[in-house]
Amino acid sequence: MPLYEALKMAVLKSNYLHVDETPIKVLDKDKKGATHRGYYWVYQDSIKKMVFFDYQEGRGREGPTGILENFSGYLQTDGYAVYESFDKRKEITLFHCMAHARRMFHDALENDAVRATYALEQIQELYAIERICKQEDLNFDQIALVRQQIAVPILDSLGNWMQDKSIHTTPKRASGKAL
Repeated sequence: MPLYEALKMAVLKSNYLHVDETPIKVLDKDKKGATHRGYYWVYQDSIKKMVFFDYQEGRGREGPTGILENFSGYLQTDGYAVYESFDKRKEITLFHCMAHARRMFHDALENDAVRATYALEQIQELYAIERICKQEDLNFDQIALVRQQIAVPILDSLGNWMQDKSIHTTPKRASGKAL
């Protein structure tokens, strides 16, 4: 328990966390050989690359709400609704993972290839910026500057394009969900 608490404290000192949950099979102590579904909630200090795992029986907001009770900073997650409550806290800036957005456009290729392809191309431009930053071993401030100068205009343009195109598709189609 002391190591668990020390790691939790070290990870939560960061002002930039990635958080995600993943299901795991857990042996049932009352039924030999039987399992039930549990969840590892993973908290990664994105700067120091430290990871803290917290087991919860469920996927509800109780787990991350308790762990992140005193957290302040940037919180990067997927689009799972549980995380939306953190957007209401003034000390937290919530933002979502581009990989999940990309996956939705990839899924939309079958029913709306033109729009999905355009969005995927724009996302690839963003990924290229990140690859270059990594290859050039840029520090945090340099990466922030590159993102402001190059990525923000792409994101602004993509956001405007998405708003414009979203009125031309239904929200039930894969492309509508992606937009």
